[in-house]
Amino acid sequence: MINQLSSHHIYDHKIELIDEKTFLRSRLYQMFNHKLQKIKKYLIEHLNKEFIFFSFASNVSLILFTEKKDKSLHFCINYRKLNALIKWNHYSLLLIDKTLAHIQESKYLTWLNIIVAFNKLQMHSDNEDLTIFIIFFNSYKYHVMLFELINELTFYQHYMNDVLFKYLYQFCQIYLDDIIIYSKILKKHKWHVWLILNKLREVDL
Repeated sequence: MINQLSSHHIYDHKIELIDEKTFLRSRLYQMFNHKLQKIKKYLIEHLNKEFIFFSFASNVSLILFTEKKDKSLHFCINYRKLNALIKWNHYSLLLIDKTLAHIQESKYLTWLNIIVAFNKLQMHSDNEDLTIFIIFFNSYKYHVMLFELINELTFYQHYMNDVLFKYLYQFCQIYLDDIIIYSKILKKHKWHVWLILNKLREVDL
């Protein structure tokens, strides 16, 4: 993940609500000290990166914890009420069978994972207050796009498709943060990989 906030641009994520007049209100619940300490660690890290900021608003969501396989706790935010109010984006994600159909005759494959791109997209400034979450310390809002919200994956896919649109279905396929580059000839494959890497560099990915 990147360690600092990127600048605003045309791909800032905007949330469309079904009912703009509906307000979200949640009450705090009791939390044990070990969870509070984990929250503090999360807050310090993300405040330092400027991914979140202190905020004040009546529309808030609560935080919660899920248990990982190793019994450790994963911090997340309960956006169920907000998700219920968001209009669905029907932009399609790439199907695996379509990807395989394009690469099955290729001899050379390169797979790139650009998970760093997840925090390159910001929330639209008009919608940041919708991401506010509250804990005992304070309330905070996000500046980076959140994947706890519906439509975020499809929005991210749209962004990546636009970035590499020139090369899609010629010699590359994209599924979220995974890029597959495929070619029949080694010399061309090296050139294709260079083109993709150069484009990613241009957009700071």
